[in-house]
Amino acid sequence: MISLNSGQYTYRIRGDIESVEEQLTRLYPDSLNHEFAVADFDIEIQQTSLLRTLLRPQVTLNIEGHKPFNPIHPSKLLPSIEWAMNWCVSAYDHTKLLIHCSVAVNNGKAILFPGKSGSGKSTLSAYLGLNGWHLYSDEMAIINLDTGYVEAVFRPASLKNESIEIIKPFVQASEHYMSCTTKGTHKGDIAHVRTMSKDVYDTLEPCKIAAVLFLNFDKKQRFNAYEIDKSIGLAKVISNGFNYSVTGEAAFSILVSIVNQATILEVSYSEMADIKELIAELVL
Repeated sequence: MISLNSGQYTYRIRGDIESVEEQLTRLYPDSLNHEFAVADFDIEIQQTSLLRTLLRPQVTLNIEGHKPFNPIHPSKLLPSIEWAMNWCVSAYDHTKLLIHCSVAVNNGKAILFPGKSGSGKSTLSAYLGLNGWHLYSDEMAIINLDTGYVEAVFRPASLKNESIEIIKPFVQASEHYMSCTTKGTHKGDIAHVRTMSKDVYDTLEPCKIAAVLFLNFDKKQRFNAYEIDKSIGLAKVISNGFNYSVTGEAAFSILVSIVNQATILEVSYSEMADIKELIAELVL
């Protein structure tokens, strides 16, 4: 058993974690505890059956008494634990507004990157996190319903398929780390990259949202960026909300305030260099 502290949330992970413990230790330095501790969420790794253990091993994740994911081979345990932690937050934390997007911060200003899988948000935010920015979150924006500020979690970025090779050359500093690649998950090949040390994370403060960029990555298209109507931007942000329907009026009010003050853009790009200059200007 280990207890894992991501800054905003703590998780107790029970069961056979020997195959992933070293990588978890490197992804979450100074954040793991092998002693019993009170945790926000409980994740238990369970064998599906004795026969499976001997012949074709499978494990399942019991998360707070629920099993939302299909059984997996033990070799796919690391990304499944990461997805389980995301599930815990999106399913249970309704004290904050949770938006499906990556969040990168520079000069005390945050940019949100909402978007569907394959839009390039994780690749871009990981790149920024490894090049002078702070990656506040790869999976969801955690927005305070009183202030409208976005808050950071100490979690790695999750990279898929070709994004892994794109980002690998930038994982060089001592505070960086990329996990081994897990092959053949239902989302493809997965690797996780830590972009900062725990000491750096501990200095981060909630930030005002300066811009929201809806990304569209396509190797065949030219760079294009244009501002969209605030009402359309608001609707698109709401459509990416994990718990908007639960947080209700408070969430609507805070999103209206955020969208009215932020720059809202649709951006199509094929190269990291195309978008780098634009993003830097948004946080001046």
